[in-house]
Amino acid sequence: MARVVLERATVDDDAALRRLLAGNPMDGPIRVAFEREPSYFGAVRVQGPFCQVILARDLDTGEPVAVGARAIKPVFVNGRPRDVGYLSDLRVLPAYRGRTVLARGYRLIRDLHADGRTDLYYTVIAAENAAALAALTRGRAGLPAYRDLGGFVSPAIVLGRRKPALHGGVEIVPGTDARLDDIVGCLNEHGRAKQFAPVYRREDFGDGGRFPGFRVEDFTLALRGGRVVGALGRWDQRAFKQTRVVGYRGPLRLLRPFVNAGAPVLGWPRFPRPGEALASFHAAFLAVEGNDVGVFGALLRHVYNAAAGGSHAYMVVGLHERDPLTAALDGYRCAPYRGRLFCVHFDDGAAAYGVLDGRVPHVEVATL
Repeated sequence: MARVVLERATVDDDAALRRLLAGNPMDGPIRVAFEREPSYFGAVRVQGPFCQVILARDLDTGEPVAVGARAIKPVFVNGRPRDVGYLSDLRVLPAYRGRTVLARGYRLIRDLHADGRTDLYYTVIAAENAAALAALTRGRAGLPAYRDLGGFVSPAIVLGRRKPALHGGVEIVPGTDARLDDIVGCLNEHGRAKQFAPVYRREDFGDGGRFPGFRVEDFTLALRGGRVVGALGRWDQRAFKQTRVVGYRGPLRLLRPFVNAGAPVLGWPRFPRPGEALASFHAAFLAVEGNDVGVFGALLRHVYNAAAGGSHAYMVVGLHERDPLTAALDGYRCAPYRGRLFCVHFDDGAAAYGVLDGRVPHVEVATL
């Protein structure tokens, strides 16, 4: 049996981590690999200002066989800012599943958790990933508690033909540096109404901020009486974070050439070739006063129309299934994705979990 050691990863492990992610795709009708080129650590920093990466390495080959990350970030919990953890990037090579790697990894996370930075975490697991759901949520000894908070929908909206503009009783304008304080104020004011929505600072945006490649001008704003009542950003992350199609299974493998042949006539994007990265961007940094579906619909339609016919094929949106804003997705052709959102805690977090109120959760899909 292979000997495996678990340790904190460093920047010297960057290339090995990137190989692990690229070579361990997610199964399904479309097999995709979530890559982090040219730097794993450069990409993981968008998950939170404090991040630790755990690496499992086969001592005989020297190669990584599993990885997981623990990030700490400020979010709103019951309407108040506090630091919460995010558990992400869990990958275990198939040959090492069913061994002790997972349990040992969580023992190391428990050791890191002893730093007292937080008592609550959250994570999102793909609804189709039955193996991960079973392994993590069945109350296995040594693992933290996984509390199901419901479905998380993250469809990739197909950027086909332009659609009629929607107005929503607001003026739609681009973001500017002069409005940055108002933008951050809008994000925080309306984010506090939802569970786990991020807390933002002015310094997070622009050069040197937490979100590489995103500019203030990439915001689309909704104004009413000159006041910012809604915001939505367009964030292309392909310079540091890629989703690559590895292959197709089932009927889609046979149907793909025929669908691609008709795509130009029907206004559909084609299915990428195996090995090709998805041409997509995230509709990120969403905030809408009073959960006004009309305002969100106007923002989403403006971003959609601005991108239609361009170099992107998809726009990725992320909302909780209970969020009333999901109504604005009607009328768009989407490639669906569903996940399950969990609150995760060790024994010392049971009380904090127990007092979570009934606010609709909102986690930023672009930082998952």
